[in-house]
Order: sequence, then structure tokens, then C-alpha cells
Amino acid sequence: MSILKVDTINEKTSGNGVAIPGHVIKVVSGDITSSDASITSASWADINLSAAITPSSTSSKIIVTASFNIRLFGSANATIRGGVRGLRDSTVVWNSSSFDESLQIRESGTEWNDTVSFRFIDTPSTTSSTTYKIQGYAKAGSIRFYGNTRGGQIILEEIAQ
Repeated sequence: MSILKVDTINEKTSGNGVAIPGHVIKVVSGDITSSDASITSASWADINLSAAITPSSTSSKIIVTASFNIRLFGSANATIRGGVRGLRDSTVVWNSSSFDESLQIRESGTEWNDTVSFRFIDTPSTTSSTTYKIQGYAKAGSIRFYGNTRGGQIILEEIAQ
């Protein structure tokens, strides 16, 4: 059995970097950048949560993690429903469910507050700057995505392949 001990690993050719398959090689994040986003219709709308990353290789994978605070509200004894999705530039790469209605509650109250968190993996197949963003919609009732008053964050991790 051999043991390799090193203090420093330097890239052989300048600009190529050292990328070990399966390891994180870059991390970027973004915070909700404005006030609350209120959505009252079944139309997808940005919630002002996005971040951009420039992958080092076309084979890299990007792990997208998002977390934000929401408030669903409607009339008493109603079903309050809505959904969220993740986009790479203008392409949908993750949906909350096949019916886009994973945020829902059925109760006699008129509102529901919670933190929504999710994670997905994408393969953008590019070395160009790529923006990931979160959108939401309200199918029944209204949804408020809290902005800088309660915070929200998106984290992008590039994984070498």
C-alpha cells in the first residue's frame, strides 16, 4: 500500500484548475433582493430569488438549494394552493410536483406561514454564465414570498465530473 502526502496541488496548465470528480469546485449564492412578492393568479412569476454561476466544464453538475419564507392566504374553509419551480435561465429544470401544486393547505383558517426548502441537481452542459431562479404561482388564494424582511437564499454548487 502506498501513501501520497502533499502540501500543495498546483494546476499543470494555467487556467485549467484542479477538479476532482465528485467534489465541489465552486459555490455561489444569492439572497432575495427586494420586498415581498405577492402572487394572486395562476401565472408563474419571479420571487426575486436568483444566482448566477459560470461552470468550469460542460460536464459539471450544479446542485441548487433554495430556502424562503411564504404565506398562503385565502377565505375561510377554502383550499389554498400554489406551486414553485426552478429555472435555468428561461428553462424549467425543477417543478414542485407534476401538478405544480405542492404548496397547499386545507383547513378552516385563512392563512398558512412556513419556510419552503428544496434541492435539485441540474446538468447545464455549458461554460457560459447561467442564472438559476425561483418562480411561484397561486392557483387558489394568494401567496406572499417574503423578501428582505424575512430572507431567502439560493445556493449553487458546481460539482466536478
